[in-house]
Amino acid sequence: MPMSSTLRKGLEVLLAICEEGTEDGLSLRQLAVRTGFPPSTVHRLLQTFKEFGVVEQSPETKNYRLGPQLLKMGLQVRGMLDLRKAALPVLKELTARTGEDSYLTVAQGKMGVFLERVEGPHPVKVIELVGKEMPLHSGAARKALLSFMDDHFIRTYLKEMAEKGEFKSAGPEALAEEIKKIREQGYAVSFGDYLNYGIGIAAPVRDFSGSARASLGIIGLKSRLNEERLPVLIGEVKRAADQLSQKMGYFS
Repeated sequence: MPMSSTLRKGLEVLLAICEEGTEDGLSLRQLAVRTGFPPSTVHRLLQTFKEFGVVEQSPETKNYRLGPQLLKMGLQVRGMLDLRKAALPVLKELTARTGEDSYLTVAQGKMGVFLERVEGPHPVKVIELVGKEMPLHSGAARKALLSFMDDHFIRTYLKEMAEKGEFKSAGPEALAEEIKKIREQGYAVSFGDYLNYGIGIAAPVRDFSGSARASLGIIGLKSRLNEERLPVLIGEVKRAADQLSQKMGYFS
């Protein structure tokens, strides 16, 4: 899908302010000259950015500079990078100890995204790639995130997903019971929930505040993850999730 003309112009205005790189910012006239857009167009875009905190205007000079909302976004991106860096050696160790693919997953709104993956000696062909979004009730990695959201988020999620017809077999009541169980035991297990031939195991990763920042887990073939191995693998996943949680400042 091609980028809209308005969106492209807005991004060019933001980049012009960013490239200035000073607290003084740029005036409306300077932005119009740098972008080549009419002052009226630049002004309209800036007013929208101001409304959302993306840019701010100096009360003294009337110049425009980057706003606090971009700082918030930047810190979130930095946090993701820090999380990914901290998680990689933990994932490698988990794969070495279990022989299975390991994953780090984070929530983006009502979706879950694989942020990092380490393949084992018997890699499983998954549907999604790192960075692709899937609903939070799909598979152990995302259920381990959904289950530790606040109650209001979970109620809203179940209601919206039911209205959209997103539940294929079990309904919202069954998922609510599963969430309760996951909370009690501290981990999620999915049998063919995400892949017909796969089993997933995941546990939440908490930060210093105690909030579930991510989930960490493994996925393997049903033929390999039999009943005898499951308790051992669950223990390994929980140990790894606890280890990463400690790296993020959480101590139970």
